Parts: sequence; C-alpha cells; structure tokens
Amino acid sequence: PPSPPRPPLAPGESFETAANFTMEVGEAVCSASEAIFPAGCTDSGRRRQLSEFTANVTTALIASYAALDPPLTITEEQITVTEISEPSDTPRVVSVVIVDLGGQGPSAEEIAESTNSQDFTKNMNEQMREPVALESTPNVIEVVVAPPPPPSPPSPPPLPPPPRPKLPPLSPPPPSPPSP
Repeated sequence: PPSPPRPPLAPGESFETAANFTMEVGEAVCSASEAIFPAGCTDSGRRRQLSEFTANVTTALIASYAALDPPLTITEEQITVTEISEPSDTPRVVSVVIVDLGGQGPSAEEIAESTNSQDFTKNMNEQMREPVALESTPNVIEVVVAPPPPPSPPSPPPLPPPPRPKLPPLSPPPPSPPSP
C-alpha cells in the first residue's frame, strides 16, 4: 500500500531522517532468552526524577557514540529521549530519536548501524553504571523538525542611577575662640 500523505508543515519546519530505537535501563535488564528474572534482576529501589534520568541517558548516549571506533559525534540538540515506562518501573524503558544533521555529522543510517553494535551497548552500560539493553532494533524514520527558537531580544541597557538628593549647602564652621 502507498505510504500515507505527509502532514502539512508549519513555517520553518522540515522533514529529516533520524535513527530511532528503544532501550531498557536498570537493574532488571536480563537477556531476552531468560523467561524468569534471576535473583540479580530485581527492582533496586532507586527512584530518580524523570528530567534527571533522561538527561543522564542523553549524556551517556553522546559519550557512548564518541567512544566507538570510529567515533560518532552526536550533539545534545540531535537527541530526544522519552521515557515510555513509568518512572517506578525497573527496568525503565526509553525511546530515543537522534536526528540526522544532513551532512554535518553521521547519517541516520550510520547512527542506527552503530547503535546495533555490541561496543555501543557496552559503552552505554559503562556510562549509565547499570545494565542497558536494546529493546528494539534501531531503524531509520522520518521526523518533523521545528526551527530553533528566535534569539531573545537584547536586554535593555541598565537604568542610570537615580539622581542624588540635593543637600543644603554646609554652613561655615563657627569661628574658633581666640587662644590666650
């Protein structure tokens, strides 16, 4: 069947290719062949803020790609990490989208291929300091990218200090009495 028509774009938006995958992060990550979690695969009881968790995953992704041979340079602006499990779940499941910068870095295909390597998973385990496993095979998708926000207008110059209040002139000191 033909692919569905693309949605209309807002001004400044564009279609870009991106690498997309999901992964598990946390103590209960076990091999897919194990039907029962072994004793070591239990909830660790650690709870983290969602924003801190996704920021940690983003930082680990950047470092893990940079540690590959050959290294891939991925920037924070390219990465969207979305937690798709409940923050209390262990392992935590995240969806990752890494946008291709159109010739200014690795292609979406290169990112997807590198993500599927054992070295990448090993690097992520080391960076996160807990088990990490891919839950889906990395693939290439098309995403809508919004333009960056316009720069903030410059701040107005600081106000001059308020004028000092005028004080009445000082009267001359009284004459000293003559010395004897």
